[in-house]
Amino acid sequence: RAGAHALLRVPSLDHSHLQRALQIGVEGIILPHVESASEAHGLVELCLYPSRTYRDDSHAAEARMKNQPFRRMDFSFAPPLVEFYGQRVAEFTRRQGESILIAVQIDTPAGANKARAIAKVPGVDMVFIDALRLSGLDVERIEEATRGAGKLLGGLLVPGCDAEDMFRAGYKLICAASDHTLLAQGSRICMKSLTKS
Repeated sequence: RAGAHALLRVPSLDHSHLQRALQIGVEGIILPHVESASEAHGLVELCLYPSRTYRDDSHAAEARMKNQPFRRMDFSFAPPLVEFYGQRVAEFTRRQGESILIAVQIDTPAGANKARAIAKVPGVDMVFIDALRLSGLDVERIEEATRGAGKLLGGLLVPGCDAEDMFRAGYKLICAASDHTLLAQGSRICMKSLTKS
């Protein structure tokens, strides 16, 4: 109702973390510490096809499918039911893929060096920049690569800038504070209130 959207930063490229996030119905996933296009591909695969495991061996997967009990069953008695179920599954998968925002967070010089390849990965919607951990040159390199790939820009609020500056620079998502910052500020306020009383 308030127009807020639920995005979740997962700790790592782990099937269980991403599956839990998708099951609770978040609208976007942010993966930190992305340093290569292969990691970005892995994120897209796990978000769009959560039933698969990361880097699933194709021969093993094919063997499992051949050995599935339903492969040996005769469904000719109820083709409309099977067709309907297949359509529903396909529609659910399509809608899930269209509705979730997939963002990669670049927060290391190694990731900045591969920014162009990371941003070009199909299925990645946004590149999220943690400028607090990067040099100005690295940030510019990532911004240029993201704009060149036609992807959305997001990031933490840069010290010395305000949100309007970043929006004017083309950012579509700005995180005004990190959990670490909020916890530290809250602790300081709590300590001040205790010392006054």
